Amino acid sequence: MTNISLSHFQSAAESAAISGNLNQKLTVTDGGDLQTREASSTLAGKLVSWHKLSSSEGTAKAQDQGAFRTALQDKFGKELGEQAYKHACTACGYTDGKAHSLTAEQITTGIDFAVRHKHEAEAQNKSIIEYFKQNPEQLLTVGLTRVNGSKNEINKLIANRTSQDFDNNVHGKVEHELAGAFKQNLRDNMSDTELAKVLDFVKSYDPVLENLPALNGLPEMVQDTVKFSAMIANKADVNKMQPSNLSIVFGPNVVKDDSLAPMEQIGLIEVGNKFFAALVERELPDDYYLRIPKND
Repeated sequence: MTNISLSHFQSAAESAAISGNLNQKLTVTDGGDLQTREASSTLAGKLVSWHKLSSSEGTAKAQDQGAFRTALQDKFGKELGEQAYKHACTACGYTDGKAHSLTAEQITTGIDFAVRHKHEAEAQNKSIIEYFKQNPEQLLTVGLTRVNGSKNEINKLIANRTSQDFDNNVHGKVEHELAGAFKQNLRDNMSDTELAKVLDFVKSYDPVLENLPALNGLPEMVQDTVKFSAMIANKADVNKMQPSNLSIVFGPNVVKDDSLAPMEQIGLIEVGNKFFAALVERELPDDYYLRIPKND
């Protein structure tokens, strides 16, 4: 079946919502279009089930669900897209993995979930950066971003990221957990479109020419990651986290291509880490490596 973009699903769901029918069932045609799905139709004067018209109702439903799931992942990335799909199934009373009709309500619910969570992740990362600005002594922690914080506490931070009281949410949290939440937000919320944009920059990057893209030309979450990394690297004489160290932590989440073979992935990680380190170095003072001897 031809892949169909999320915008097509969204348009169909919006049309159903305007007509007041969020329960409208939709199906993807072999040509990659969306159309309403009827329970039955007539052919040659006889009532013919949709099952017979489409070979297998269960198969058709699975294809429709698969197309929507893929569209969410293409738009919002594998992690967030999968979360959005499962949430939409549950919210609409369906069980993920079982054949069920694709409805306008499911589409709307899934898209709203993904958009909201991406915005929340971006906002929380900005709040974490601001927190470290207000508490610069925590930037001195050795291995900041490299050392893992409590997974349970990181999950709590992410679960409560819609709270207006950020200071209260981080009360008692150590800096490793804040950095861990930042990393997870980045890892789970980079869309395929954003990753492809960064990958294009990496492919054209030449260290000799120093033709790095402008910081504001990068996806917003990458911009914030570079800024956060520069804050940490500026204290590397104490925390031991130079740009090269930070690139090992963040690089693979910023520069990746899941379509590559394993050995090609290794090569991309090496190139991507150098690209990310260069982005961070550009944000540092000119005398940085005079103050802090560069790692070999």
